[in-house]
This record gives sequence, structure tokens and C-alpha cells, in this order.
Amino acid sequence: MIARLLLLMALLVAGAAATAAGRAPPAPAEPLAPLMWEIRRGDARVTLFGTVHALPRGVSWFRPHVVGALDSADVLVLETRMPEGPALAPEMLRLARLPAPRPVLDRVPPAWQARLNAELMRLKPMPLEWMKTWFIALTLRNLEAERNGLSPAIGAEAVLTERARLRNTPIEALETLEEQLGFFDSLSEADQQQLLIGVVEGMAESHARSRQIISHWTSGRAELLGQLMEAEFRRSPMLEQLLLRDRNARWAEWIAAQMKTPGHRFVAVGAGHMAGRHSLLDTLEALGLAPQPVMPPPQRRPARRR
Repeated sequence: MIARLLLLMALLVAGAAATAAGRAPPAPAEPLAPLMWEIRRGDARVTLFGTVHALPRGVSWFRPHVVGALDSADVLVLETRMPEGPALAPEMLRLARLPAPRPVLDRVPPAWQARLNAELMRLKPMPLEWMKTWFIALTLRNLEAERNGLSPAIGAEAVLTERARLRNTPIEALETLEEQLGFFDSLSEADQQQLLIGVVEGMAESHARSRQIISHWTSGRAELLGQLMEAEFRRSPMLEQLLLRDRNARWAEWIAAQMKTPGHRFVAVGAGHMAGRHSLLDTLEALGLAPQPVMPPPQRRPARRR
């Protein structure tokens, strides 16, 4: 259930939700590639791959150059590894449950209560009075994402993980599940309310926004993804600090340390970390590393018959 609740960032990072302005530009006739970079230093190599955590069916992204990079890696490194089965429930309840119930509508200002109530009636979540405000926000966004046809079961991490398992490639994680949930739990109530308001506000555009993000991702348009991410975090700079900037700094330090050891590491994190201000790429460059984009070989077009 936690994996599904983290669908809020099922697309890019694992966190914010707000309305991204503007209409999606038309996709290019031939997609370029999902976002992938490489760092080399001596015998050390790191492949950075920006993922989308949940996808609809029919998105073609696992191109041969991505497969080749993963298959040649000594280890696959993900943001986190989700435990399966009943191990999820105790950790979820420990962090998300309130000591006493509180009406859900009281979590937002009066001006937003009617819209929140309408979404509760439409999405019909489980009873949420005992749950913290950040958990309510994630739950509602998760239900909406599922309605939009997004599933982590066919997201990039799921595909990469299955491929690694088939080839007996070790899988490691940058963070624990407790750490990831703790990012939300450390937010002040005011920031949690802004998160919930952002979810409610963005509901009407959620389907178009998810397709827009996927379009930018499959065509490698990092700058446009960065613009969307800045809009996502506009309501809560603290959320941006916790979910993007601080994590990018920690991950960059970890990657820099790996460059001192021979081997090839395939590091897959949300594509939102690769774009916008204080991106993982910018943070790595500040440490003296220079990620280089990896593009697929040009596709040969069949010769015309004369």
C-alpha cells in the first residue's frame, strides 16, 4: 500500500502536487530518449537514469541503449526498495496515524473545504480522520492517479528491477522507506496543508499534466520538466528543500564517493531530480563531475524502393 501511496510522485519525485500551467506542446514525431547521463573517471562509471515511477500502458521507453547500460552495470541503485506484504503496515501506521481523530475538512481553510469535500465524495477514500494531513494528500492523489491509468507496476523502476533480477544484478537503495516517509512527516502542519490544497487544486488538470510529464520524459526535454517541477513546488518551498534540494545534495556526495571505486553503477532516480534549479546534475557539476548525456544511436530508415 505504501508503494501505491507514494504514487503522488508516481511521476517524478515523490511529493508535491499543484497545478502546472500551460498546455502540453506537441510531442516530436520521433521520441529522442528518456533522460540518461553518464559519468566516467578512470575505471569508475555511473549511469544516471531519470525515471517515471508510474506509467500508463503503452509507453515505449526501454530502448536498446538503456537496456545495454543496465545490462553492463555491476549494480542497480534505486531511490528505495519497497518491502512487500505485511511489513508495510506497522511503519505506515507509526508515522501516519494521529493520536486522536481530526475531521478531514478541518485540514484546509474554509475557502477550500467545499472543493476538498467534493473530491472526497468523488474519490471515496478510506476513513481518514485518524491520519495525518500529508497522508490524506498522498491518498487522494494516489486515487486520482489510479483513475488516470497510472500504475507503479509498469513504471520505470519496476521494469528496471525485473530486468536486474533476471540477470542476477545486485540491487541497492539510496534511502530507506522510513526515510522517504519521514520527509513528509517532518513537514509542519502548515506545509502539509499546502500540500493537500495543491492536490485538490490540481485535480482538474491531473490527467493532462501526467501526460505532459510523460511526453517530456520520453522525448528527453529536461528544461520543460524543470519548468513543471518549479510549478509543482511553488506552494511549499520547504517541500522542495526536503524532497529535491537536500536529497540531490546527499545523492551527489554519494555518487562522488563511488567515482573513487572501479565498477559500473546504474543509478535510477525520479526524472524530476534531473531538471530545474538545484538539479542532481547541477549539484554533481559543482562537485567537479560532468555528467554527459547518453543518446540512442540514430535509427536507420528503410531505403525507398525505386
